[in-house]
Amino acid sequence: MSMDDDPFVINSSMNIDHVHLNVSNLSKSLNFYTSILGFRILRKDFDSNTAFLTSDPFYEDKKEILHPKSPLIILTEMKDNSNQKHLDKLKKKAGLYHFAILLPERGDLAAFLRNIQENLNQQYYEGMADHAVSESIYIHDPDHIGIEIYRDRSPSEWIWNSNKVHMVTEPLDVAELLSRHKPKPWNGMPNGTRIGHIHLHVTDLSRALNFYNRVLGLAHTATYPGAYFFASDRYHHHIATNTWGGTNILPANYNNEQNGPGLDHYAISLPNINEEIIKLRNNFANHGIVIDDNVVDTNTQCHEGSFYIHDPAGIKIQFIFL
Repeated sequence: MSMDDDPFVINSSMNIDHVHLNVSNLSKSLNFYTSILGFRILRKDFDSNTAFLTSDPFYEDKKEILHPKSPLIILTEMKDNSNQKHLDKLKKKAGLYHFAILLPERGDLAAFLRNIQENLNQQYYEGMADHAVSESIYIHDPDHIGIEIYRDRSPSEWIWNSNKVHMVTEPLDVAELLSRHKPKPWNGMPNGTRIGHIHLHVTDLSRALNFYNRVLGLAHTATYPGAYFFASDRYHHHIATNTWGGTNILPANYNNEQNGPGLDHYAISLPNINEEIIKLRNNFANHGIVIDDNVVDTNTQCHEGSFYIHDPAGIKIQFIFL
């Protein structure tokens, strides 16, 4: 029996666990991600100049201060920024288009919009959109790293045609959003916020389709000019890939010493089921994908069995088993 006769399908509970970003100035980025976006600092690693951010509140239970278990965003300051102007002139690489922060409720999106209207400089705005399955606000951080903040419509409102979901890009009805939800203070990212999806610049869409659909085992849920969307468990998309930056670009892992700000890697979380982990690793091995067990990226938990791979565009992916 060939692999095509028994295609690999990823566990339906997969999620994007976190994104790890390289930034040019950690202090400046921390001010943006905490003061403007409302994340909370989980901890700092001064040796690596890295900060771990969460949306979960810190709270006291009896005499114990309870801490969130895992970060959503990891920020690492690049060691040498002296040649950044030179790096900006280098040929484009594959990498991050944007990462997307999923808010629990529509009211949270309205509160966030009021917050940035009052506190965010216009230079950081990218736009807003209604995608039929979701409503989105687009901004970028001080290093021009793309960020989407969105809320999902109820899955009962999504329109499916067989195995493809209907998504559009239309103007967001800002007036209706703000009028429907009464003003409330923005006290930071609400509990339950998570990384909803990640959108990547890749070098070749056909190779991305083969990897994310046939190798990683995600469903191909939508096609847009120059872009493919992938998900598990009938979600609209956990991962999107596009070639809007062109196809004549370098892989993300080309000459890592000359990388600028952007994505170090993103992490996928899966259930810690030994049989499924073995099947996943064997599937990668059967497709000739190198597995790197030398995981140096650390959460606050020790993720036993975690490993890295790279997609066809050289984008690093960490697998975490919870």
